[in-house]
Amino acid sequence: MTPLEKFNFFLSIYGRMFVALFNVRLWPPFLLYLIVMMLIVLGIQSMFTPLLSGWVIPLVFFLVRVLSLGEMDPQFMLNYPGHLVGLPFAFQYCNVIPSLLLESLLTSAGVLMFVAYFRQQSPAFGSSTRAALRHYPRIVMIWLVNIVLVYLLFKFLPGLFKDFVNASPRREMALMIGLQGLSAFLSSLFIYAIPYLVVRNRSLGTCFAGSVNLFFKHFFTTYFLVGIPQFVTLFLVIPLQSADTIVLKFNPGVVLLLTYGMVVMFALTSFFTTGSIVRFFLETSEE
Repeated sequence: MTPLEKFNFFLSIYGRMFVALFNVRLWPPFLLYLIVMMLIVLGIQSMFTPLLSGWVIPLVFFLVRVLSLGEMDPQFMLNYPGHLVGLPFAFQYCNVIPSLLLESLLTSAGVLMFVAYFRQQSPAFGSSTRAALRHYPRIVMIWLVNIVLVYLLFKFLPGLFKDFVNASPRREMALMIGLQGLSAFLSSLFIYAIPYLVVRNRSLGTCFAGSVNLFFKHFFTTYFLVGIPQFVTLFLVIPLQSADTIVLKFNPGVVLLLTYGMVVMFALTSFFTTGSIVRFFLETSEE
């Protein structure tokens, strides 16, 4: 495709995705994981209730300590409104394992459902999930690579810019935007790996190699298909980086509302990214 044809195709993909939003048959895998994310937020929010306190508090504290490599002490969450201040960060850590084990499978089912949709067939959640299950170990490995790369990026790179940020809100925002841009790049590298696996039934090595090759062959289109939805989430992620300020200067409940809004945004962006990448993959991988 020429650059102009790629641009027109890019616009047509988003046109098709806005239409797909209203196709309820495409939503089950994304709605299901949205419910999981909301339950995680609700569990952290309600972890002091007698039914949950005995096991949710130790579990949340363990995951936060381990995944933050001991840099975040969750003890401040034991008091109100400390647990709301730590809610967005605790959610991110507590979401890692469910994302690896469940979201990876559901997204793979979503890939197959979008393939059926774009081929003018009827998407079926049950059969798509069963088909994805046949590749489950390799799906988890692909998902794990992406999680580890993004985790390492956000864990270690900000430390190199401590002097640059130096408590400046504008520089902190610039750093967050830059990190999101790099995160989109890392995610784009292997974004086609799962379509290669569940649609083309390729080997794991071929999935990674084919994804990297297709990404660099269509660098800008792939990067924007992945990056635009990710950058949209920053409208909620950036304010939540200052959850302590929100709690002190406004209503602590605002943090709760923003966190629930963030997980809804994650589900929407997952839907858009999955569908748009599948549409582009079907067009370009058959060239």
